[in-house]
Amino acid sequence: MTRIQALALSAAGGLLALGATGCAADAALTQRIHDLDQVVAQQRKANDDLRAVASGLEKQVATLKADNDRLGKRDEAYVEAQKKLEERLRELEGAFPGAAAAGGDQDISIEKMQGGGFKFVVQGEVLFSSGSADLTAEGKTALGKIASALKGRNERVKVEGHTDNVPIARPETKAKFPYGNLDLSLQRALTAADYLLKEGLDARRVSCAGYGEHQPRAENGSAEGKRKNRRVEILVQAE
Repeated sequence: MTRIQALALSAAGGLLALGATGCAADAALTQRIHDLDQVVAQQRKANDDLRAVASGLEKQVATLKADNDRLGKRDEAYVEAQKKLEERLRELEGAFPGAAAAGGDQDISIEKMQGGGFKFVVQGEVLFSSGSADLTAEGKTALGKIASALKGRNERVKVEGHTDNVPIARPETKAKFPYGNLDLSLQRALTAADYLLKEGLDARRVSCAGYGEHQPRAENGSAEGKRKNRRVEILVQAE
């Protein structure tokens, strides 16, 4: 082999080695680019997920703010309603002295109701004789006084009749009220409601119900407990 041939072979070998090195570098660069693309794609997905979470949180915050605003308005409405109720009770105190006193044992008492509004509680013997659904003279006076306090106002009125747990025994009373105490309590509520209407209350705002002995205010084991349970309640709520 001549010197020239040897140099040619050496140069060819160098070129082959250089080509192999270049191919390896290209492959490594391609893999690196691919790896970076993967990282970028993962980061974009993470960013999209974060944006979705942020959007969901923003909606939750908006919902909470709206709920808070509604609760605030509800609280304001409740406070205003309580203020009006207190004013109304003070008005009634003038017509029914002591009737709104806590723990009072008057024949006519006035009590706040848990769901709003107030009620008159009239003991049964004030309105009716035993076993009767006919108003006494005293009962008409009492209901006339209550009607004067209620008529002309934008209020709903419900008249409820209640009895003690003593069954009706007299035959003539059973004949009038064949369904017992439930019947008697309903007839008394109807009589009281009818009288209130005659005294000027709006019939569209008046309803009535009878519950017999099923909603007692006191234990029926004593005469005083029975007396408290024989009553008519007149529930009043602003519209």
